[in-house]
Amino acid sequence: MIETDGIFDWETNGINNGFRYPHQIAIIDNDNEARLEIKNFRIPHYELPSPYALAATNMNWKKLKEGPSLYEKLPEILEILLDYDILWAYNSSYDTGVLTEALYACGHFPYLYKDKVVCDALPYISLASKLFPKILSIPKKEDGKLSHKLSDVFNKNFQKDDTIIWHQADGDVRATSRLLNKIKKEIPKFWEYRSRMFSKFARQDLFNNMSVWGRYYYPTQQISPMLPIYERDRDNYFSIDLSKYESSGGLSEKDKEKIINHSNDNNKKLPEWLHATYLKTPGIIFNPDWFDLTLDYSLPNDIEIQEIMDLINKYLPGPKIWPKKEINYLEEDFFGFPSNKDRLAWDSFHKCDSWDEKIQIKFKDQKSKRVAQRIIFDNAPETLDDQPYKVIIEFIKARWKNNNSKVPWVTISKAIEGINSLEKEGNLDIFDGYKDYLLSLNQEL
Repeated sequence: MIETDGIFDWETNGINNGFRYPHQIAIIDNDNEARLEIKNFRIPHYELPSPYALAATNMNWKKLKEGPSLYEKLPEILEILLDYDILWAYNSSYDTGVLTEALYACGHFPYLYKDKVVCDALPYISLASKLFPKILSIPKKEDGKLSHKLSDVFNKNFQKDDTIIWHQADGDVRATSRLLNKIKKEIPKFWEYRSRMFSKFARQDLFNNMSVWGRYYYPTQQISPMLPIYERDRDNYFSIDLSKYESSGGLSEKDKEKIINHSNDNNKKLPEWLHATYLKTPGIIFNPDWFDLTLDYSLPNDIEIQEIMDLINKYLPGPKIWPKKEINYLEEDFFGFPSNKDRLAWDSFHKCDSWDEKIQIKFKDQKSKRVAQRIIFDNAPETLDDQPYKVIIEFIKARWKNNNSKVPWVTISKAIEGINSLEKEGNLDIFDGYKDYLLSLNQEL
């Protein structure tokens, strides 16, 4: 069966988790550049366009306030994404994070289906250049460090293409696709293993066999041989970084103390060579044998391995316990959404043909109630009762007028300050009328 590959890229209104608010997505078929889908939609009415995001994408501020909502466009977007067997993004942790937030903000389970593999084109292309330097290369900056910036990598490997506009979703997916197709055509064996480098299920097979695996750190293009030794749960293992283990002289009394101390306080560091491996990491995990790659390492003897396993079993047994994340805002609180008691209600909500019907759906969980209320306010505020409508309006006013520069959303003062700063660098037409709009809005509030 021939697998299909799709590449996606979001343009967003911010960079803070929960507050990125996408307004455009481009999705391209890696086997057919002409099949490029671009979906534009506005940010929520209760959000303000970020001057810095506008400048980065050269987007007029009014475009972010016009058109259909994300809730209205999301079914089309999901239909296109889920049509592909394998999904790609360049620096995928950002784009999958935006997708998670978009699903949650629209009242959906915040993750794609479990069998959907999302591959990160950035480390994949970097590893290809490491193993096959005659075919691909990563440029260096003036300070000698590698630059994995998409535009730099593309221009290093292809002639300059003026039709590609950087930091715009369609240009970025086209550039990523051309780099991936270079690998597909010129390094077919490397392409064949693409999904296995990112698939949780392929990783499980590798770890169940206790095979030495390669961990790739793309900023320095370092490949580290890793030995899995302990399964904590279905998604988490302990592995030994064999290079670090050898250079440190092996298991020491200090290492034993670190393991014991970590069992009492998760903030205490484990030995540098003991790696907590997460099977769902967006990074690359691969079998060196796939590419006939010989890594330089020595295995610890069986007695040492058993002693390490005994220490783990005694002091760090059972499943990994993730540290509790501090949640300050509803926008960040997507873990566990939706609650089991509201799953059927959300299904009914999405199936309703009108907003008058949607508003009749009753939710039990407080988080579901708040998410649904925001969706309705953004799409059909006239259907809300007076009291909840007034509460949301006052909430929005308070956010817009907030003078704390550290809050993660765009405030009136931050937007004006951003425009003033960017206008000093040049007369930007994309801001035309925006400052007057903000000043008028501030007076009205």
